[in-house]
Amino acid sequence: MFGHRDLVTCISITEVGISLHIPHTRLADGIIVTGSRDATVCVWDWSGKLQRVTGIDGKHASARSVLTGHVGQVECVHVSGEQGTVVSASRGSPILLHRVTGELIRKIKVPAQFSIPSSILITKRCEIVAHYADMSGYLAVFAPNGDIMNTQELQEQVLSMITDREGNFLITGGFNLTPVVRSIKTLSPVLRLAPCKVLSESSLSVRINGS
Repeated sequence: MFGHRDLVTCISITEVGISLHIPHTRLADGIIVTGSRDATVCVWDWSGKLQRVTGIDGKHASARSVLTGHVGQVECVHVSGEQGTVVSASRGSPILLHRVTGELIRKIKVPAQFSIPSSILITKRCEIVAHYADMSGYLAVFAPNGDIMNTQELQEQVLSMITDREGNFLITGGFNLTPVVRSIKTLSPVLRLAPCKVLSESSLSVRINGS
């Protein structure tokens, strides 16, 4: 398998069975995107039939494209199969939006106080939501043109986040184990769900799915 030259630091996978608006995906059932300590992002084809990564020819395992532009370790990535785009972030650098074929679409400047990205995603409406682990944690939403729409200081670090299918709401989970539903536009909480139960402190994590 040919791709990164250093350790993988983050990964994102398209939903199985969705329509992939990506060239040359006839042999692929999905797309896997990985970020690395080598400052690159690799895009891979996933074959459900073979249950492994394949090349564009369906045989040799190699990255379909390598996305560049970061100057340090890539901290978080997210891929949208429907849009054919990849969003990624590294410390002290702009957010990068690429096509999965490798072309850089946009560099998004982030506020100076945001330097430690930990989670990122792109909504159905092409808005970008990022969580930064600075201080007690911040959320930021960027418009499709890269302009910042809103920011929100948090009282806890976010461990995982996902949007609803229409891109109207953001669901976050953190160390207090209480999933919070937020408006994408305002980032204000609209609903707090019942706290999750854990068996021990070692299992302190939150997993959120789209259902």
